[in-house]
Amino acid sequence: MKLFHFFRHSHTYRRMFLHNYMQYAASSLLVLLAAGFFLFYQDSHSIRNNTLQAAASLAYYADDQLAACQKLSAAVGQSERLLSLSSNTATDLDFSLLDSTTLFAAQHDLVSAKALNRFAATLGVYLYNKQYVVSDYGTLTLESFYQSIFNMSPGIYSEYLRPLSSGSFLFLPQGAIRETNTPQHPLIVLSVLDSNSTRYGNLFIFLDEKQMMEDIEQLLNNDDMEYYLFDGEGQLIVSNCTAYEEELPQIMSRLRTDSTYQDRLGRHSGWTGIAGYSKTYMQQRLYLRIRILSVICVFLLLLGLPLIHAVCRKNYAPIRELADIVSTPEERGSDSDMEYEVLKSSIISIFKDKSLLEEQLLIFRPLLINSLLLELLEGTQPRTDVLPGLKKLGIELPHSNHVCCCILTACASQDFLLSLARTIRNADTGCLYITFRKNFGIFLVSGSSPQKCEEACSCLLELLGDISPDAFLGIGDVVNDLELLGTTCQQSRNALEYLPLDSFTRGIFWHQIMASGILELPLPTCLVSLPISFGTGQYTEARNSLNLYFQTICRCGLVKKEHLSYARDQLLTAISKTEKERYLYFNPAPLSSWTPEQPCALECLKELAALACDRLEQSIFDSREQKLQNTAQNLMDYLQLHLHDDDLSLSKLADAFQLSESSVSRKIKQITDSNFLDYVNRKRIEYACSLLSETEMSVNDISKATGYENDITFRRLFKKYMGTTPGEYRRQEGT
Repeated sequence: MKLFHFFRHSHTYRRMFLHNYMQYAASSLLVLLAAGFFLFYQDSHSIRNNTLQAAASLAYYADDQLAACQKLSAAVGQSERLLSLSSNTATDLDFSLLDSTTLFAAQHDLVSAKALNRFAATLGVYLYNKQYVVSDYGTLTLESFYQSIFNMSPGIYSEYLRPLSSGSFLFLPQGAIRETNTPQHPLIVLSVLDSNSTRYGNLFIFLDEKQMMEDIEQLLNNDDMEYYLFDGEGQLIVSNCTAYEEELPQIMSRLRTDSTYQDRLGRHSGWTGIAGYSKTYMQQRLYLRIRILSVICVFLLLLGLPLIHAVCRKNYAPIRELADIVSTPEERGSDSDMEYEVLKSSIISIFKDKSLLEEQLLIFRPLLINSLLLELLEGTQPRTDVLPGLKKLGIELPHSNHVCCCILTACASQDFLLSLARTIRNADTGCLYITFRKNFGIFLVSGSSPQKCEEACSCLLELLGDISPDAFLGIGDVVNDLELLGTTCQQSRNALEYLPLDSFTRGIFWHQIMASGILELPLPTCLVSLPISFGTGQYTEARNSLNLYFQTICRCGLVKKEHLSYARDQLLTAISKTEKERYLYFNPAPLSSWTPEQPCALECLKELAALACDRLEQSIFDSREQKLQNTAQNLMDYLQLHLHDDDLSLSKLADAFQLSESSVSRKIKQITDSNFLDYVNRKRIEYACSLLSETEMSVNDISKATGYENDITFRRLFKKYMGTTPGEYRRQEGT
């Protein structure tokens, strides 16, 4: 194949091609390695943050579930039917003596309680000293119930049948009994208490494992992540991974020692949530990125072949043309590496010929002048040695007064500096330019008097405003001794470290900086408390600290760039800390990309600081609003559980949620569009209607079951909402 006819070229071309291609390949590999390391670092940082947040969410979910179970236990404990069954000593040994209506109502209470708590698969209540268990699907003997769970007869000393202390609970994970396949769901056991805080039974809550997994997966929102939830004893509750029984004792310790997993302990439940990525997933993720980088590397190497070939052909053409001109036909036909020898002889002849050497010196004259002027300003060589060299190159300093001006601009090219220098030159003023580095240049202005030097500097400032809007000039003091050139040069460089508050000003004189006193200005300490103000939500104080800082660092129309950069860094640190502590997100890109060199840097930084305060404050406000919404939902859940309590009142709700009665009333009005009493009465009357049509309970019993101590009040309210009496309503429904 015709691959550039590589081997048909001369040795000179092949060496040129290989040298350039090796440089290209090395540069490409270095860039790819740097990009790869950066991507891997970002990836690992992102994975760690995701796993930390997921573990915290699991711990919060565990706390929330246990709190919901305790609320459920409290609600079940207030059931009058269960209290009636517990106090009935005649049925201690024979539950066939139970009143079917009371038993049905107790089961109905459990069904209603389970319907309000989707995490519960089955509910059962064991009443102390009874030989039966009431559940939402029926009533079982204690022997049958205990045999179905533990595959054994109930023991008198069983911890699951004893009263539990306040706030404690027992947990049995799925598959905890090796001899049987039951229970089919994880089990939580808590005490049930009456209104006098007397424990009269235990509530068995069978958790719906499938519903728990759905809730956790929706909470994490990451299909690739593995999660595990353990109880306080290290037993596995729920996980989206298959774990064999022989692995269960070691699985928690193995996960905690794996760096790709993070754990978090629930404060209320004591359960541990662990989330992370498996080694198989991480290896696949790593292999995919390596393959992508390898493909890019191969592509760049192949792309480099035609690119380097085109560059070498362009550079090789004049060499070959010169060799053809100066060589004889015999030399061209006899030596395939003829170009190297011909060029070597040509270069030797240049240095042998004085006129050619002078021509080369003229070509490199600007570079030599620039180098000697830098040595003159920086004092790296004795000035008595540098001045004769400049004189031989045609550069003289006829005036005795000198001043340096350092220019900072995006277009600091040689042509730009030359045009400015030529503009201000006249009989009384000289101006030399030095190209120092990209975006940075130096003017050496000489004048017959200090006034002429200052006039030339003022002229430079006027030209900058018309030619380059982003250019900025630092101007040193006028000196009358060449030995002090280094001083004025350093002053002009240092002047670039300050900014004028007036955005139309294009430069700063060093004597202005000295007169302002900003050199003695210490770094203000008012931003030290900025992270604390952000963390505690005191954004007014944070704004005051920022305003005070900006006022303090400004002195006589000047501000130091270092002080602005410090404010930017403190803001980024405070924002980052607040994000981690409050789980917020703030886009720091505009603030990170800010630089003191950009136009209107001070005003732009003030706007970014104010925007940061506003956005963080809004995020905190949104978080509080969400918390208020959650409180409203919990309030309605609590109200549903205690709807039929005879002591239900606004004050009871207010005490339960640590709110004022007016706040509770307002929230209920917002949610139900009814006031508290109207909403409670309507719900109670609806429940009474169902009892009248579905049971044979007396009106007096129904009145108590719905939460009314006085049946007169019940009849009056029933007539008000239904337009008929309870007896007439039952007869109508019966017909």
